[in-house]
Amino acid sequence: MSDSKIIAALEIGTSKTCMIVGEIRPDASATIIGCGEVKSAGVRKGEIVDQRMARQCVCDAWQLAQEHANVDILNVFLSVTGDHILGQNNTGSYRLPDDEDIIEEEHIALAREKAKQLELPADRFVLQSEDGGYSVDNNIPTRHPIGLTGHTLDTNSHIIHGLLSRVKNSLVCLREIPLEVEDFVFAPLATAQMAIPRRYKESGALLIDIGGGTTDFICYRGGEVVASGCIPIGGETINQDIIRLSTQHITNKAAEFLKTHEGDAFGDIKDRSLAQYRSDNGMQEVSIERGILNRAIRDRLADALLRVRDCIPEEALNQEGMAMFLCGGTSMMRGLNNLAQYIFKMPVVQPETMTPQDGKYLNDPRYCTAIGLICFAQRYDDDALSGFKGGLLRKLRGMFRRGGKS
Repeated sequence: MSDSKIIAALEIGTSKTCMIVGEIRPDASATIIGCGEVKSAGVRKGEIVDQRMARQCVCDAWQLAQEHANVDILNVFLSVTGDHILGQNNTGSYRLPDDEDIIEEEHIALAREKAKQLELPADRFVLQSEDGGYSVDNNIPTRHPIGLTGHTLDTNSHIIHGLLSRVKNSLVCLREIPLEVEDFVFAPLATAQMAIPRRYKESGALLIDIGGGTTDFICYRGGEVVASGCIPIGGETINQDIIRLSTQHITNKAAEFLKTHEGDAFGDIKDRSLAQYRSDNGMQEVSIERGILNRAIRDRLADALLRVRDCIPEEALNQEGMAMFLCGGTSMMRGLNNLAQYIFKMPVVQPETMTPQDGKYLNDPRYCTAIGLICFAQRYDDDALSGFKGGLLRKLRGMFRRGGKS
């Protein structure tokens, strides 16, 4: 790149709508130059359920980000999530012609093409395909098969797919502002760009991002993605549990305070002392036994973590050197590190920041996804940055030209 590029990343989450603006310099370094953030409305479990309310939140975050960065923003990279999005591994195999036995680039391309050929129902689409490693004649895996002798080349691909109609809701929301989408990115794939250093992806890493409405996850083994997905449980789910278990009328604001200031995901569930909340104006004062509070938090978070564990291949969980990374606003919950370590039997590592000058956002796990989108965008070349990429966006644009019919 001859000049610096401005990239905007948008996360429409259950708790917050956040737009981060980054500057990519000619040396490929990135600096965060602006941020716009507002409380979300019209979003449930990571998906838009009210277009008008969600659009207003995006508009507000967009205006704040433009003012902060002092730039005009017309295009964004958009993170998406939801329990309709699934990660699936697929293998592609290519047999060389009988008169050839040296692996070349064209053979790799053909094997890759087969690995990405996953039959899906008509209402689903491929959001991302992450390339894996190779093996020649079912031999020892390799990253660089070119020049090796063999007859059959196998390769793996982790394919992330979801419902077309759900993602189209996000596109409708942005186009009416108007903003164009450079590309959709599955949220944990973006978060991993920020939160997991390369050396951990090689040795084995599991990222769990617990937000307000969802728990997103992605798992690496030997530098390759082997599992990813979304569990519809988050901090708001815990709040509703606290409200349900209380003998008093507790607002969501009070439940959030009790959870974050008084609760402990690994705390004593037999503690009879009272955790209390009093509103600023003194109009509401409620209390709940700490044991009940701790149990509500522990049970719900354990449910999410166990469901993630069930989605990870056993050989990945048991690999030596495996580490876990916790992100998202709910990851700051007291005792969660201990609970996660107890369930997964692996060390928990906090995310590392990119560079000190990039601002306070890099020290906050709530911004890992939005900043990770900036990192993800650096994987693009100049042509991709200047327009739409992939069949999904072309398909969605075609729907608009036909009046929105699918």
